[in-house]
Amino acid sequence: MGTAIVILILIAIVGAIIRSLIKAHKRGEHPACGGDCGHCGGGCH
Repeated sequence: MGTAIVILILIAIVGAIIRSLIKAHKRGEHPACGGDCGHCGGGCH
């Protein structure tokens, strides 16, 4: 039972992180490369 609770908590945390990244991407932010696409060089696209 304890394992199932831990797994559900981890799934919730990962889901929240993915949701945050998707929202940031839709706003035009790119947290992985600092958000300054003018100086990016295209390495993350």
